[in-house]
Amino acid sequence: MLTTLQFSQLVAAAWSGPAAAHHATISHYVAPGGYQATQYQVAYHPSQGGCHYAQQECPFQAVAAAVAAAYAAGVPVCRHHAQGTIARTAAALCGVQLLRPGFACRARRHRCARLHHA
Repeated sequence: MLTTLQFSQLVAAAWSGPAAAHHATISHYVAPGGYQATQYQVAYHPSQGGCHYAQQECPFQAVAAAVAAAYAAGVPVCRHHAQGTIARTAAALCGVQLLRPGFACRARRHRCARLHHA
């Protein structure tokens, strides 16, 4: 689903608390009988000390669980920021265009509308 670099970038982008080191790991297990499993591990180490760790089968659930664990431990982190980051990443993976039209796009649209209705 995500490369290791993309997963690490997601983990870093979802954190909004005090300065932290983060560790993002993807483990893929293949048994000789054909069984396969992938685990995503996230660990946040805030400057206040402690480690907030989560391991899930979904990368988004792993990030959300680690941020929730930090929030439950009293670290001033914004869970809404993490949810927004996860939602934007999931939408981008689904092909949703995330950029809103800027000033130049609106100006061209109004100029074209004027020329067509003149």
